[in-house]
Amino acid sequence: MLYQPPQLSRWLSREERDRLGAALPAAAAGARPDRVPWPRVLRSRGCYSLILARFLSDPVIYFVIFWLPAYLQKERGFDLAAVGKYAWVPYVFGDIGYVLGGWMSGRLMRAGWSLPKARKAAMTAGACLMPAAILAPLAPSAPFAVAAMCLVVFGHAVWVAILLTLPTDLFHGGEVGTATGFSGAGGAVGGILANLATGYVVSNFSYLPVFVVAGLMHPLSLVLVYVLLPDRYFSRQPGDREPATT
Repeated sequence: MLYQPPQLSRWLSREERDRLGAALPAAAAGARPDRVPWPRVLRSRGCYSLILARFLSDPVIYFVIFWLPAYLQKERGFDLAAVGKYAWVPYVFGDIGYVLGGWMSGRLMRAGWSLPKARKAAMTAGACLMPAAILAPLAPSAPFAVAAMCLVVFGHAVWVAILLTLPTDLFHGGEVGTATGFSGAGGAVGGILANLATGYVVSNFSYLPVFVVAGLMHPLSLVLVYVLLPDRYFSRQPGDREPATT
């Protein structure tokens, strides 16, 4: 709604517009972008696969963000000062995971791996760490529980660093933003439903079932990625026909 290509922007000087225009592909210079038929994007295999992947995996990080402080207080005896002192530590590991996930994929491609295999290998590495969530409520002490959550946030960061890249691998330029928006909506809906379910389970049972489910969501999502997105769906070029509807 707010973005305009450089050649159409009213806020750039002529010199800035010319300099940016020189960096654009010749076919794009001076041309208005084609309207993206979002129903076609939504029906494509690439899009609904990404929606499902984020619907299953995004709720895990929402759980960590919204429920970890309450868990540490209720189950581990932390006061607010202790929560402030220790609950931030997993997110440092998340920062490392975001960088490492992208680096890993690129490093594998430089080593000769194909793009799909490099992407999936990095996602597999992240997903394999997620069952550490099951260890958190079973840990004998609070430091071990926090350490388990550090692995969880790190694994999710490696995973999502690649998952957020997949729209650029599965769609050409005009469709990337639309596919990314739909997948993000899927993750948000999953987060809403999971948050409601977490409140019910914690109130009536315990945190253990929630941690068990959280530890299994990424491996399940990974299986869907392998099944629904075989290598031939990657690296589309502008003008390619979408193979997902077949």
